[in-house]
Amino acid sequence: MIKFTTLFLFSSSLFAFTYEGDSGGIFALPVSNEYKSDEYLLFEADERSYVIAGMPYVLEKEVIEIADQKIIVIPLDYGESRITIENDALVNPSLSDQERAAKERELLQKVLSKKSDFNLNDLKFLRPVEGVVTSGFGKKRFINNLPRAPHLALDLDGFDGDPVVAPLDAKVVLVENFFYSGNFIVLDHGSNVFTSYSHMSKSHKAVGDFVNKGDLIGEIGSTGRVTGPHLHWVIYMNGNRINPEIVLENDFPMNLLEEYQDEPEEFPPFGE
Repeated sequence: MIKFTTLFLFSSSLFAFTYEGDSGGIFALPVSNEYKSDEYLLFEADERSYVIAGMPYVLEKEVIEIADQKIIVIPLDYGESRITIENDALVNPSLSDQERAAKERELLQKVLSKKSDFNLNDLKFLRPVEGVVTSGFGKKRFINNLPRAPHLALDLDGFDGDPVVAPLDAKVVLVENFFYSGNFIVLDHGSNVFTSYSHMSKSHKAVGDFVNKGDLIGEIGSTGRVTGPHLHWVIYMNGNRINPEIVLENDFPMNLLEEYQDEPEEFPPFGE
C-alpha cells in the first residue's frame, strides 16, 4: 500500500503545513466546501470536502501546487521490468511507424485534454479483468535490454477473448487501433478521470457510447507491441497517470483521509 504522509507544524494558533505525496500516487487535500474545479476530482466525507489528485510520476523530488498549497512529490523505486520482443519492427520502428505513433500520441492527448461536463461520484472501481498483475506500475522498462519509458500502467493477465469490463460509468471517447497499443479504447468517467485499455482482440463499443459500471467493453488480446495476451490498463487523473492498484484497495478513497482524522476543529480549509 502506498503511504501518503502529511506533516503538521504548530506555531501558536497558526498552522504551517508540509504535504508529501508519492510519485504516481493519489493525494487527498482538504479544501473549502465552496471550492470548485474542473481540473480535479472533488470528494465529500463527514461534511468536509477534499481534492483527490493524481500525483505526477517523478524521478526526483518535485513541488506541485493545488488550491494554493504546495505538495512535495517523492520519487519511489517501483523496480524494473525486462521483456524480449522478437519482432524488431516493434522495438525499432521504421520512420513511417514512428510518424504514425507520434500522430496517435497527439490524438490521445487531444482526447484527454477535453474536460467532460459530468462529475465522477462513484469511486469504487471494479477490476476490469479477473487476471493477476503481471507487470506493476512505475517499473523501469527494458525491451531487448534497451531502456524504454517507464511502465505507467498495470498489466493484467488473461486469455484471448476474456471479457474486459468498465470499472465505472463512463462515456467512450476513443476507439482506435494504435501501433504500440493495438486495439485501444478510452473511457471518460468525468471529473478529469479517464481510463484506457490496450492490446484487446476486440472492442465492443463505439465513440459516443455511454457504458455502465461492469458493462462489457472489449476482450483481452495480443494486438500491438506485446509478448502475449493481457490487458494494459491506464488511469489518468487530472492529467497524470497513476498507479491503478491504489483504486482497487477495498478502503479507497477513505484510506486517503486517515491522515486527517485527528485534526483539530479549527483546521483551516484551503481553496477559498
